[in-house]
Amino acid sequence: MFTQDGFGVRLEWGLDGVRALAPHCTVLIIVDVLSFSTSVDLIVGQGGRATLANWNGDDYGPRRPSALKSVQAGSEVLMRSPNGGNLCEQAAITTQVMAGCLRNANAVADRAIDLADRGPVGVIAAGEQWGVNLNERGEPGKLRMAIEDYLGAGALVSALLAEGYSPASPEAALAATTFRTAEPYLGELLGGCGSGLELGEKGLAEDIALAGQVNVSKAAPHLVNGVFQ
Repeated sequence: MFTQDGFGVRLEWGLDGVRALAPHCTVLIIVDVLSFSTSVDLIVGQGGRATLANWNGDDYGPRRPSALKSVQAGSEVLMRSPNGGNLCEQAAITTQVMAGCLRNANAVADRAIDLADRGPVGVIAAGEQWGVNLNERGEPGKLRMAIEDYLGAGALVSALLAEGYSPASPEAALAATTFRTAEPYLGELLGGCGSGLELGEKGLAEDIALAGQVNVSKAAPHLVNGVFQ
């Protein structure tokens, strides 16, 4: 029942959600809005390639969106991420993987429909991990449901439904409704949520601004042999 069989558009959370949906979906879209997915969008949108690389505590740090505004076309950027990147690697074992965010929701939905060829499309809200020091390699923490990823996932589901790809599971349909209701207030919500406040305290408010832009990108990052392009 937790694979949401019978629905063309499905939604789940985190690594357990990947494990539940990946074997049953033709395409899985990973949504990690306030860092990984937005960074991948910026890289691919400027003609670069985002290559997944192994993460350890000594070299933690997915490239921040605000540091990726000027990527040279044809360049390769290594992405080390214990969250969004790890989910992509796990999903790619069994299905096709895309990276989606608010910036590229329509473009990713269009491409996902092409790749799915009428098969189910799953959307994964990455969430965060409770109690994890990201500068130390260790066991994953418990899932913290992050509203920025839920809103991003809702944007993807909304775009899929707008293209006639349906039906959506109740989990996915509610996320789409939530996004449409929240869209006028995205800046306030992203800046005021726990993850946004954390970035603001670190002087990374520009990351929030970049991540909060909706459908400004035509990039549709597709993971092929460990590389988003």
